[in-house]
Amino acid sequence: MEPHPESTPPASGRIDGWREFQDRFRATLAMASTSPGECLWVDADFAHWPLGERAVTDLLQQWMRQHGGASVTVLAGQYDALQRAHPRWLSWRQTWSHRVSCWLASDEIVADLRPMFIWRDGQGDRAGIRMIDSVTAVGQWTTDPAVLSLWRADFDAYLQRSSEGMPCTTLGL
Repeated sequence: MEPHPESTPPASGRIDGWREFQDRFRATLAMASTSPGECLWVDADFAHWPLGERAVTDLLQQWMRQHGGASVTVLAGQYDALQRAHPRWLSWRQTWSHRVSCWLASDEIVADLRPMFIWRDGQGDRAGIRMIDSVTAVGQWTTDPAVLSLWRADFDAYLQRSSEGMPCTTLGL
């Protein structure tokens, strides 16, 4: 999945299975890491994401170091599974907490959250992946700006009904 030049029509395709979702996530993240931009991630629990892989956190680390404008916004229904499954990502996030914001979805929208990743740069929404059915692991990837705009509107609506979540540090008494 590569960003399309203006003369090439946007591409879209089907995702069948969590392995393909993970492969598309890695590929989209690799594209995003080449320029300053923003990654938007949504999931109820991030259990199927490859966030704990060394290659993923190394890529995120490189992206943040090379591009001062890079940022990640994470929206979850709960963070317990992410904290248990992805300690390497948590450590990376602590280092970059000033550029990684985590949000907690309100209880009323948690059931609606499906895994979604949108990459935006200075030219707008560039690529995305979204699971349509988390049970059967069927989804879609796209570089179509019209589709990505709709996904972005969904993300913005979710974020408006969310609050900041998963503090980077725990303050003790």
